[in-house]
Amino acid sequence: MHPIGAKKRHNILKLNRKIENKSFMDWDDLKIFLAVARQGSVRSAAAKLGVHHSTVSRRIEAFERKHQVKLFDRLPSGYAIATTGAELLTVAIEIEDKVNEIERHILGKDKRLTGNIRLTMPDGLINLLMPDLVAFMNQYSEVEIELIVSYEMFNITKREADIAIRITENPPEHLIGHKLIRYACSTYASLEYFDRYDPINNRDRVKWIGWDETISYPEWVRKSDFPNAAIRGRFNNSLAQLAAVKAGLGIAKLPCPIADTEPSLRRVPPGIAEPCQDIWILTHKDLASSARIKAFMSFIRKAFEAKKDLFEGRCPQKN
Repeated sequence: MHPIGAKKRHNILKLNRKIENKSFMDWDDLKIFLAVARQGSVRSAAAKLGVHHSTVSRRIEAFERKHQVKLFDRLPSGYAIATTGAELLTVAIEIEDKVNEIERHILGKDKRLTGNIRLTMPDGLINLLMPDLVAFMNQYSEVEIELIVSYEMFNITKREADIAIRITENPPEHLIGHKLIRYACSTYASLEYFDRYDPINNRDRVKWIGWDETISYPEWVRKSDFPNAAIRGRFNNSLAQLAAVKAGLGIAKLPCPIADTEPSLRRVPPGIAEPCQDIWILTHKDLASSARIKAFMSFIRKAFEAKKDLFEGRCPQKN
């Protein structure tokens, strides 16, 4: 990190005095300020915070008016942080880090099986794990799960989530947890597609459903059992791919745990289930000793163990 210049340090100290002398500090205002500073626009900040954009702009304007400061330059492209805003940002980040550290410490010491768990996981796991989430909440009636569906690695350090279930080969080093399973993938088509195109005997008629590549024959196609099959459409999400296969657009390589549970789909011969990616459950080290975090992580680990055959591709639909 670059050392803070003398002038900037002076401005930060002056801003700190202003904070102390004017009861400047309101954590809710600072959270909104930080969101706008990081996102660069009111609408993006509002989406991040889960509030209406008018609330964000109103709070920022009230903040500036109350303390007679200008935090942002309003530009057609968005909100650009002004000089005073940049000075406040340094202080606000330090405060945020301390508040999050305190919250993690308190939650980590909590031995009660009560309270909220912010859980984030990708949408492809929802149908598979929802019965287990319901079973957990039924067993621990005073624990509430707040589910955030996302592929992003939410910042657990900043308490955007308490627990993350993530498909990853390289979990962040600052988080702790364990690998739940390595799921398998195979190639699938709908029963209707089998009847119409007979991919077993008419391989030249088969079409792959594309992901997000712009080339006609990406490497994964060339290495597949259908290297000469052209691509139709582009769908960069496993659930979108699943829906396209079910609708009869073509064949696709899909995770066995979601495709093998679909009665209208069958694996395309040879139908081999190949190891695909790891699934991890992760939390922050400060949260790991919380009773409800420990209980949930143990519960989910057992849920994955019970579904091991499905995840590892040993439960194909029978013809």
